[in-house]
Amino acid sequence: MIGKRMAFGNNHNRKVGGKKRFGFWSLIAWAGSLSLLSAGCMNPQMRSEKPIPVPKEMNVASKKMAPKTQEASNLKLVSNTEVSSDVAQTKLSNSSSANAEKKPRQIPINLDTVLRLAEEQNPQIMIMREKVEESNAENALAAKSWLPSIYGGIAYYRHEGGIQNFNGDLIKSSTGALYPNIELRTELDLREATYKQIVSERNSWQTRGELTKITVELCLEAATAYIDLLTARRGEAIARELEKYHLEQLKRAEKMKENHPDATVLVEAVYAELNGRKQAILKLKQQGDSSAVKLAFLLGVDPDSELVPVEENFVPLDLVDVSIGMKDMVAKSLSYGPGIRELERMLENVQDGIARMEGPTRLMPILQVNMAEGGFGAGANSSLYWANRWDMGLAAKWNLTEWHTSREKRRIAEVKLNQVHLTFKELQAKLSAGVQDARDSIINGREQIQFCTKQIQHSAETYRLNTLRLEQNAPNATMSDVLLSIRGLEMAHANYVGSINAYNRSQVRLMLLLGPNNATGSENAAVSNQKNNRKYEIPKEGEAPLRLSLDKSTIENR
Repeated sequence: MIGKRMAFGNNHNRKVGGKKRFGFWSLIAWAGSLSLLSAGCMNPQMRSEKPIPVPKEMNVASKKMAPKTQEASNLKLVSNTEVSSDVAQTKLSNSSSANAEKKPRQIPINLDTVLRLAEEQNPQIMIMREKVEESNAENALAAKSWLPSIYGGIAYYRHEGGIQNFNGDLIKSSTGALYPNIELRTELDLREATYKQIVSERNSWQTRGELTKITVELCLEAATAYIDLLTARRGEAIARELEKYHLEQLKRAEKMKENHPDATVLVEAVYAELNGRKQAILKLKQQGDSSAVKLAFLLGVDPDSELVPVEENFVPLDLVDVSIGMKDMVAKSLSYGPGIRELERMLENVQDGIARMEGPTRLMPILQVNMAEGGFGAGANSSLYWANRWDMGLAAKWNLTEWHTSREKRRIAEVKLNQVHLTFKELQAKLSAGVQDARDSIINGREQIQFCTKQIQHSAETYRLNTLRLEQNAPNATMSDVLLSIRGLEMAHANYVGSINAYNRSQVRLMLLLGPNNATGSENAAVSNQKNNRKYEIPKEGEAPLRLSLDKSTIENR
């Protein structure tokens, strides 16, 4: 229809010259309207973000013309932005459901597993272990430094022109030679070989000592992270249990508010305590998650995996029997502690090197041996006549400069020996101080755990009595006393968990300082405790109550 009208307009423009300009501008207007329409459809900024308003007359007409069905009555006009937002929400919901289906892999762990995985899979320990392998290979290579160099190959020689004979006359010759042979060439310096072997052995033991140091430090760090994880999870469980106490007090305060409007201040006070409790729960959960992430890194496991502690209760650990005397414990640490064996071998290596360098080897010369054998073809012009050829040369020489530098070299060796001595003494002092500090912390920690247990029992009793006083409308009984007793119970549990944390850390530290095969299990420690009739005993988990049973006995009977 549009084409017919445009054709009719063109014919009419040809006939009527005055209207020709109007037809040309009408075509431009049609093209402009089409371009604007297409731009409005393609450009999202030009589209309207709100539904297009519909006149009332059109709504009335549409209601008359539309069929009376439930689907037609539910039809609504929506904009393109609403449709795109619905699609985006659908994609987000699908992605969130897909992520929810991918659950992290759970890894059950305990302290023994943590120490084993840290030693086997920690990246830093694995790198240091490879360095030890490298030093061992260098040590083996230094032990074979006296071996001669053996070459096999072929040599060709050609001469054309003037040359001088044995009488000194100049002659002209044309000769050639071909010499395929096997050549043995060596320079044997016993002093240099001994020095290289001593240095490589010292570096090997030094690398092993660094490996032992890093292993002990990272194992202690992993065990500490695991204990912090248990502490955070235990603290979170205590905070959630105390949250129930606040919810009970909130219900009681709301009932009091119904009868006494002045009790609004109590409701607000309980809400404040409850919000603080929720903040503490989130903080403890975040601390536990941070400890879990750190522990996963130290153990070399997948960071997306979930570490699940096997221990159901957070209790004190008995890894070392501290009933023995301090001197005996320090003696064990100085004999089997980390780094002791490596430094002793380094000390022996340096001393042995100095003795060997001052022995008869310092007078030994440098021996050189060169030997070659093979077929030898030679002749005039291009002819070759073959015969067997064997050459050998021996030489012995002394480096006279070393006689003038021997005093400085000896001084360097003595300085290195003193460095090893000082390092060994420093390690002994550190081990002695560490053993003494850890042992004192364990003994003191047992007393702290005893007092914390009694604090929990008294705080629990205080909460029970204040609750009964409030329920029985005792004189001067207020809800503030109950809230303060909950705070006291929280502080008692925090002290108890903190004491166990410090106690277990000291146990692990002392176990690592004593070295392997010097720590006793919990059963052996309990037996040794009974034999020595120790005054303080480690409380069990049941002796530190968490959930209270409020009996309805009267306060007078108490």
